[in-house]
Amino acid sequence: MAMLSIATRRRCYLLTKTSVAAVIAVALLTATLAGCGDSGADSEASVMDLPDQIGDWARQDAPERYDRETIFDYIDGAGEVYRSYGFSNVFIARYARAGTPEISLELFDMGTPEDAYGVFSYAREQEEPGIGGGFERKGRVLCFWQDRFYVCVAADDGSEDSQTLLEDFARVFSQQLPASVARPAMVDLLPSEGLVAHSDRFFHLHQSLNYHYYVARENVLNLTSETDAVLARYAPGSTYLVIVRYGSEADAVGAHA
Repeated sequence: MAMLSIATRRRCYLLTKTSVAAVIAVALLTATLAGCGDSGADSEASVMDLPDQIGDWARQDAPERYDRETIFDYIDGAGEVYRSYGFSNVFIARYARAGTPEISLELFDMGTPEDAYGVFSYAREQEEPGIGGGFERKGRVLCFWQDRFYVCVAADDGSEDSQTLLEDFARVFSQQLPASVARPAMVDLLPSEGLVAHSDRFFHLHQSLNYHYYVARENVLNLTSETDAVLARYAPGSTYLVIVRYGSEADAVGAHA
């Protein structure tokens, strides 16, 4: 099924990113993965439903819903990535339009625009403007972020026409979401000189830092679900800068020590 294939393709993409070579600069840098977000409280997305109609596309089935506890039933290998942010629910449905392949739609409620951008940036390699706050094609999958939502769409057909179809569908659907596309303010703290394009990652936890660049097995920088962190790569060479915002000056001093 298309809905299974979109989850599988994204899982493989998230879990096979090549590790990087060296770190030169780290500036001030646990909760468990289950500690981010509130799996028990109903968010606005938990009572919403994917529309019957999106432009010319009609929904083909009742939407499926998975929350923080059941996400592994849908995405076995990469569920931890979403749970490391404020993820609460994902809704999945298929849409069809006469004469075109079916499209699978995933709508992830990440809790905040910052965390929606964070999961979008997690394994991003390229980014294009024009849909939401930015979008990326990953094979037959197109993903974008907008407001607190991370959205992925996939077509059954991998032809060039289907790539255009995905963009058309994603643009129409983005018009039904809140318009906010403000990136985390911490991204603006990164010096622009030498910054490798699309290399910035926004995250919270020690496990995420080690995914992007392995620092230590222990949580030596005291990262928790309450810390905000951004990492980026600089050229020439492989210089990495990490900036972490703690809840208090005392927490920052403790992490520095």
